[in-house]
Amino acid sequence: MSLPAAMRSTAFKVFCIIVVASIAIHLILRSDIDGSAVLYVGIPTIIAGLLLLTDRGQPSTNWKVRTLRLVKYSLIVMLASSAVLFEGFLCVVMFMPIYFGIILIIFLVRLAYEHSRSRNRMHFHVVPLLLLVTALEGTHPDLSFNRYNEVSRSKVVNLSIGQIKQNLIKPVELDQSRHWFLALFPMPYQFEARSLTEGEVHTIHYRYHRWFVTNTHEGFTKMEVAEASDQRIRMKVLEDTSYTSNYINALGTEINLKPITAGSTEVPLTIKYERLLDPAWYFDPLQRYASGLLGEYLIGVMIEK
Repeated sequence: MSLPAAMRSTAFKVFCIIVVASIAIHLILRSDIDGSAVLYVGIPTIIAGLLLLTDRGQPSTNWKVRTLRLVKYSLIVMLASSAVLFEGFLCVVMFMPIYFGIILIIFLVRLAYEHSRSRNRMHFHVVPLLLLVTALEGTHPDLSFNRYNEVSRSKVVNLSIGQIKQNLIKPVELDQSRHWFLALFPMPYQFEARSLTEGEVHTIHYRYHRWFVTNTHEGFTKMEVAEASDQRIRMKVLEDTSYTSNYINALGTEINLKPITAGSTEVPLTIKYERLLDPAWYFDPLQRYASGLLGEYLIGVMIEK
């Protein structure tokens, strides 16, 4: 086959993979297993396998060139399917590490299989099979790991308990710098909080531009003051329509106030949530890290001012 003909053939195969991946992802996202590892492990594994089939018709080159070529095709498939499905920047960024991690594992196993001198090479099929098995995580309650999490951050502030409580209901300045990872996520642009009386409902408004300036999602989080004692303020989430509610089921926060001196207080802040995405080995540490950064940020903008 001539080079132009081979290129056209490969382009058509990649286009077919994009169509298949887009349809499969669309169906998964509208099913009861939309947050399962089928999407985040199974789909990349299948895409890698299909891309390896496209590599058969390519000119023979060294393994580095082949790997880079397949990675390029993988990127094209991911970006094209994301565009077809109107996925936002945040989804693409969060999906990219696990997507390319699995893609590269499959490619390297294939290269090892091709260069193996062993007569029995059945053991090379173990890794793809394990990935397909792990893709079942989250498809049934018995195939899920613990989803409930509490992440705490603590800081000593030079404020009394009374001053802290006053700050918690003051307007919040949201233009403070934050960690680059936290900056990837949509942050609130407006707080509505009148008092810390038990039963009072606070509303946090969010605006997220999926494509930087357009494809905008508007949402809010309503939180009730469930407990407001002298040294504890506990908030319970009543309703959450923010963009991140697709990935995390926010349950509430708890702030404990521990006086150290007349003018200083230790403030442990705990964020409680339920993880909605699998696999746990990828999303659990990622969400715990983001929640920890959020806790530190909230202490700074809501308490220290």
